[in-house]
Amino acid sequence: MSEKQEMPRILLAGANSGCGKTSITCGILKALTDRNMNIQSYKCGPDYIDPMLHGHITGTDCRNLDPFFSSEEDLRRLMAKDSQDVDFSVIEGVMGYYDGIGVSSEKSTHTVSQVTETPTILIVNVKGMSGTMIPIIRGLLEYRENPVKGVILNRCSKGLYTLMKPEIEAQLPIKVVGYFPQNDGVHIGSRHLGLMTAAEITNLDEVITLLGEVAKECIDLDMLLELGQSAPPLEKVQKPVVPDIRRARIAVAWDKAFCFYYIENLEILEQAGAELVFFSPIKDRELPENIGGIYLGGGYPEAYREELSENLTMKESIRQAVIDGKPVIAECGGFMYACENLIETDESSRRMLGLIPTDVQMTPKLSMQFGYVTATARKDTPFFDCGAQMRVHEFHYSKASRRGDTCEMEKHSGKKWQGIYCEGNVMAGYPHFYFHNCPDVAKRFVDMAAEF
Repeated sequence: MSEKQEMPRILLAGANSGCGKTSITCGILKALTDRNMNIQSYKCGPDYIDPMLHGHITGTDCRNLDPFFSSEEDLRRLMAKDSQDVDFSVIEGVMGYYDGIGVSSEKSTHTVSQVTETPTILIVNVKGMSGTMIPIIRGLLEYRENPVKGVILNRCSKGLYTLMKPEIEAQLPIKVVGYFPQNDGVHIGSRHLGLMTAAEITNLDEVITLLGEVAKECIDLDMLLELGQSAPPLEKVQKPVVPDIRRARIAVAWDKAFCFYYIENLEILEQAGAELVFFSPIKDRELPENIGGIYLGGGYPEAYREELSENLTMKESIRQAVIDGKPVIAECGGFMYACENLIETDESSRRMLGLIPTDVQMTPKLSMQFGYVTATARKDTPFFDCGAQMRVHEFHYSKASRRGDTCEMEKHSGKKWQGIYCEGNVMAGYPHFYFHNCPDVAKRFVDMAAEF
């Protein structure tokens, strides 16, 4: 018989992208951890950068909750798996609360809040308005059935907050949990793919400390915790077991150029029997010893193209591993590194690994072949069988003359294209995999690596 457990939690949802979700979430995480609370954080959607910021603050790996990748039952299980052992859990939403696939609210932050029954706090950028914020909040509350319990007013002065808090609470069935003043000096840098990674922000601790101080002063943390305590219990989950004896060593690229990995993916590889050893294609001279496979994740190889190109001994080490038959998975940034040449928008070119017969060129705009995609295998490969379907995600400011034709990629809109290069022991392409919905890919990868 299943056992349920209280798992206090809140979800911070934005009215829109750019409303301040990440800064406010980071401030709240810092304020709660400063209370010596054991916090588990989550990020909705296919995000890598926000989870790195969360983990830097809490000291605990942030988890992704993505309703496109996971079923409703899996979302609840994924949350319960890590929330059952902590004091409090905080989920950061993605985009606007109701922004899902296409123009629908399907597979949105709202979906996550509904499925996990998590009390939700809206973050609304109220700069330039006063009374108008009330019908905006009302519209968000009434658009769909939801567990919204509170609101935080971002870019709001203390004086306006003092006036609006009683007015909002008098007119709407919602608590005003606090506000964040406008402070352009507290800034997390950004680039074409989004925010800068935690490792790239030289003054990150200073920024996080300042955000935490603002949260302590301007957010009613006791009210926030009280709202989180109202969350219904979730069923306890048996955590997956990692075998004592590992049957394969897999080298995982991890540095400033390659750091986009779902923690769940790495854990699934470990549960399949892999020992993960990390290396830097930028700084290390060669691969770790006695490895049986290589995982090249996403990241920003274009930002470190000279260092990657000039590390000749590392490139030769990887090429020799491929010649020896060791399996390789290369996703997005890893795919770019695996190609022949990486060409910048100014046409300057740097030589990469040359594992795949194509060049990759950076583009000033986001590729139109992006977003949530269902990949259907068009032929048998060592990594998956013909007809296998995998839910993946693409997001890149580059284009490849040859993207691979192993899979048919289809968006929810019906738009299709071919993608993923898979020949012999190398699988590479723009899509990021999420192994929870295609565990056989992870198992086969480990199986191949175990042969070495």
